[in-house]
Amino acid sequence: MKLVLATPLYPPDIAPPAPYVKELAKRLSNGHQVTIVTYGKLPEKVVGVSIVAVPKNRILPLRLLDYTFALMQAARKADIVYAQNGASVELPLLLVSLFTSTPIILCFGDVAAHARTETHAILRFIERMASVRAKSLVHDTPPPRPIIMPLKPRPEQELFVYEMAWKEHLSKLERLFVTV
Repeated sequence: MKLVLATPLYPPDIAPPAPYVKELAKRLSNGHQVTIVTYGKLPEKVVGVSIVAVPKNRILPLRLLDYTFALMQAARKADIVYAQNGASVELPLLLVSLFTSTPIILCFGDVAAHARTETHAILRFIERMASVRAKSLVHDTPPPRPIIMPLKPRPEQELFVYEMAWKEHLSKLERLFVTV
């Protein structure tokens, strides 16, 4: 299956959605063809994953236009677009959804972006419209990876819980991919 992961944040960004998308791409690339469309410069590579990075240094309207075109190109070749919430992805996603029939799954993994949305009418409208266009919504993501500290015991229990959460999350996503 050809998957596009649309995200506003990706490493070297450090906000919570960034490491989630990288880990998701790494895990999905074992059985799928994965392309990430993101904003940024010098994104961290993942073996077997294509990354399209739109520079953040352009003025907002041009940056959104660049992202929309990059997402359009990727979505036309994809079976599913899995998008992270945030207006900088949701607005291009809405435009792309008007011109392609590629199913969209919208993930609400960026808690800060969702909170910001609640305080702005335009952002709230964009998020609601993106939710309506999506075939499915995902509201839960695995917890962050436990930190392994030097000179401290390895957090085996936390790592086990982390791996089990990812296993369950991927299982849910695989079922969604088949049904949308």
